[in-house]
Amino acid sequence: MNVNLLQKFNKNIIKWYPFKNNTKILQIGENKQITEELKTFSKNIEVVTNINNNKKNVYDYIVIYGYENFQKIIEKIKCFLKDDGKILIIGNNSLGINNWSKYSINSDVGVTSLENYVTNLKTIKQVKNEIKDNEFTNINIFYVFPNYQYAELIVKDGANIGSELFDRYNPQIMENEVKVFNERNVLKNINKCSNEYLDLFANSYFIEVSNSAQECDYEFISYNNCRKEEYQLITIKNKDYIIKVPANKKSSKHIENMNGIIEDLKKDKIEIVDHVEKEKLYSKLIKNEATLDTIISEKYNDIDKIIEILNDFKTKVLLKNSIKYAECKHFITLNMDVEKLEKLNFVRNGYWDLIPKNCFYINNEFVFFDQEWKKQYLPVEFIIYRSIINCYDLVRKVNIDEILKKINILEYKKDFEKIDSDLREQIIDKEVYKLMYEKNNLKAIDNLINDNKSLVEENERKNDYIKSLELIIKDLKKDNENKQNYIDILEKNK
Repeated sequence: MNVNLLQKFNKNIIKWYPFKNNTKILQIGENKQITEELKTFSKNIEVVTNINNNKKNVYDYIVIYGYENFQKIIEKIKCFLKDDGKILIIGNNSLGINNWSKYSINSDVGVTSLENYVTNLKTIKQVKNEIKDNEFTNINIFYVFPNYQYAELIVKDGANIGSELFDRYNPQIMENEVKVFNERNVLKNINKCSNEYLDLFANSYFIEVSNSAQECDYEFISYNNCRKEEYQLITIKNKDYIIKVPANKKSSKHIENMNGIIEDLKKDKIEIVDHVEKEKLYSKLIKNEATLDTIISEKYNDIDKIIEILNDFKTKVLLKNSIKYAECKHFITLNMDVEKLEKLNFVRNGYWDLIPKNCFYINNEFVFFDQEWKKQYLPVEFIIYRSIINCYDLVRKVNIDEILKKINILEYKKDFEKIDSDLREQIIDKEVYKLMYEKNNLKAIDNLINDNKSLVEENERKNDYIKSLELIIKDLKKDNENKQNYIDILEKNK
């Protein structure tokens, strides 16, 4: 992995945290990206690689970066914390699911690291016990995926989250390592049983420790690391809103564009709960209502009901603002056969993120949120296609072609795949995406099992062939004996 390119994501682990400005911060454990980010909140930063008892200063925040690298550090530093100060602990969990989900010849990572236990790594429970032993009254725990170096998803302990949330990060399995199982899918199933198990299986942790009241009410934080910088946002969920915040100066413009989309949606009479305020986008949560992708995925064994909902969406939301190809053909840039285009419906404002995971379905009505994207003159049927393929849990359970066929868009599948790919290509940082997702040498255990099964089957076929040859040889020998006996009889009768 090109560490230099991905180092900019080191700061994700603290970028979201609501530091107070102009405070005094001690950073234990060197990392330039962390220091750089802390300087956006305060100029009074002190960085040390370890702690000694000669220090006389006290701090508002003490940040421990790489907690697994220190022994009994809390006991040493608690005297340097202000009465209302906070210790922020960042480290790796020795039982993180990324250790279980891969095999490597490197004994420090993967399942072999669990066989050869490394004593300086701690479980989250051990960290909590160390905090309690030092008599701190408030502990606020967040679980980090894939890890604290390249955080993409941060989940608060006890938060009531949907399992689909785990689609928001890329598990860290490197080339030449063997994937034992799909980490995200296993975490989804674990979360469906109980979110308490994240305490065991989170790869990393961010723990806020203090003797004062906790201020952070965030339930989860997520990043989109693979996007180009101008589209990178931080997504934060609290009890009332999902909030989108620019991840850098360049992406402030993207929030402005989203505000324009909100106004266009209102003009097109599509219901949306979003608003922009002070360079932040707020999507109001509708309590006790599941998003449409959850509803659809739960009906995976009732395809007709899924089709009914999708047709309802098409009629109520998309077709009311649509026009035929003849009315807009001069604006169409899609590389498709005219005969196909003439059968489609088009919308001038192609909101291609009107998908079920960004939609509440209440009393058979569609209420949208988190609308980031718009392209002129897109087919209605393409937006329906995206609604289907972006129901990730549904895709795992059913034959998508069956749904596409019943909704009369199967013939456009390859065309729509190309449109979708082109749209995504405009957003994705190809270099980062290649490093994080395109792992050409990555092997999975099921592939190895299948390869081995193929070898066994091939060996069995060869053994069967050898046995058949042995039978033929036996028959030939018998035939030869019979012929020789016949010759002997003829010679005797001469």
